Amino acid sequence: MSISVASSEENWKERFLSYLYSSKSPNYQLNYLTRQLHHSITVQEGELKAEKAMPFFTPLPHQINAVKKVVFEMNGHAILADEVGLGKTAEAAMILKELQLRYLASSVLILVPSSLAGQWQTELHSLGIASMIHKGKKEWRTFPVTIASIDLLKREPFKTVFTDLSFDLVIVDEAHKLSNPKTMNYQFVASLKKKYLLLLTATPVQNKSEELYSLSTLIRPGLFESKKEFNRLAKENTKAFHDRIDQLMIRTRKKDTDITWTKRKIEVKWLEQSGYEKELYTALEKAFRELRRLNTHQFTHLTLLKQGCSSSIALLKALRREQHKDICHILGPILDITPDQLETVKGKEILNIIKNRQDKVLIFTQYRATQLYLQWYLKQHQISSVMFRGGFKKGKKKWMTDLFRDHADVMIATEAGSEGLNLQFCSCVIHADLPWNPMKLEQRIGRVHRLGQKNDVDIIYLLNRNTIEERIWKLLENKVHLFETIIGKHEQILSPAKLEAEKYLEDALTNSRSENELTYKLNLLENYLASEDVDDERKLQTGH
Repeated sequence: MSISVASSEENWKERFLSYLYSSKSPNYQLNYLTRQLHHSITVQEGELKAEKAMPFFTPLPHQINAVKKVVFEMNGHAILADEVGLGKTAEAAMILKELQLRYLASSVLILVPSSLAGQWQTELHSLGIASMIHKGKKEWRTFPVTIASIDLLKREPFKTVFTDLSFDLVIVDEAHKLSNPKTMNYQFVASLKKKYLLLLTATPVQNKSEELYSLSTLIRPGLFESKKEFNRLAKENTKAFHDRIDQLMIRTRKKDTDITWTKRKIEVKWLEQSGYEKELYTALEKAFRELRRLNTHQFTHLTLLKQGCSSSIALLKALRREQHKDICHILGPILDITPDQLETVKGKEILNIIKNRQDKVLIFTQYRATQLYLQWYLKQHQISSVMFRGGFKKGKKKWMTDLFRDHADVMIATEAGSEGLNLQFCSCVIHADLPWNPMKLEQRIGRVHRLGQKNDVDIIYLLNRNTIEERIWKLLENKVHLFETIIGKHEQILSPAKLEAEKYLEDALTNSRSENELTYKLNLLENYLASEDVDDERKLQTGH
């Protein structure tokens, strides 16, 4: 198809844009011509040029509002913190396009996890924005928009190259990974020369409110005089504090939109371990008590108990490590097993769930060994599955996603699958084990419960009774709101810094001298987690 910009045909603009957006590969020359065309668009004060320059994309009202606020009120610096599935990528792309059309962004750097680079390029292209994915070569210099892995650029030789350049706009996806100023991620982004900065994350606070302070120092340095002032204002939780937060962050919740969302149906299944699985877990608990009685040395065993709840194979693999030789010596012959002994109650329950459904199922586990076990177990029962994990290259990750959509019944994912995947064609999520961070639960669920989901979503938690999972669930259920959306109001995001439950649990389980002392400590923590009072936290920390 040949199109001349000087064509006299009445519909030449529409034909030109149709040709551009239907092209299967980014084209810098076409993009340049299109931007020249769009620069002629006239708008009233407070209107967006980008909205009129995207004939094949209809933004939602909350996305338009976010773009206007960033461009007209926040001077191009913002944390885009909409709930998972509300289209933060599209918002950022619209802001990018608006700045381009106003001659304010001729050089753009987009930092993403490597697995999301292709997804970003596709979304930008659908809006008529040409981009190049940086792969370590120099061709990226010819494009105004560069997409790159932050893990690649934060290291030499690329670090020096990019920190010497100046960018009009820098966009960082999954920006909660910048919450610690001591990390290379944070320091690299802070060192970049940039006029405008967008940070995208649905979970700006993961463990404590200070993480939001770290992000604020990138977006609006000086908005808070110090971390101490931030913590004091966060504790007071006044309107004045939230007014400041509104100057740096935009957060839209699903319930704040006019979109009709499908429902989340949450089910908790309590299971009883049996056979070898129960025998091994019980033996492990006895081994821990024996080592505590002998007081030979201190060790961390909470993770082993959690792995024992995930699958026997995950626990057995972990026990092979050198630091656990004392435990293995106590366990002795019980570690010698046959494949027939590996069947777990969670594996059987997952099989039963899948057989009774007519749709696809997404399973999450924290442990690679459990992932491999579940794939093997399902294959024995003629159920096709694909795996998704962090070690895959981006091409393989896309292949796995396509296989899941078009062929396989099940995807078994590690935490790497909780970011960036769009799986609206699936409507069932099974948590084979639980992460400590409740924000990761929302990220997991957000892979399927997002824009484009047409069915109600079943969310199933599989937990073992009479194990550490039972205690952890009881301690955390009031705090993490597993029966609701994990991230909600601003007050929940900005809650005061919380006691690290995992460390407290580890101490209680490792150092308690009797069952009564253990019960007392667990009850104290349960009462704390059920309370929103900061003073309770101080008393608890002082007492322990």
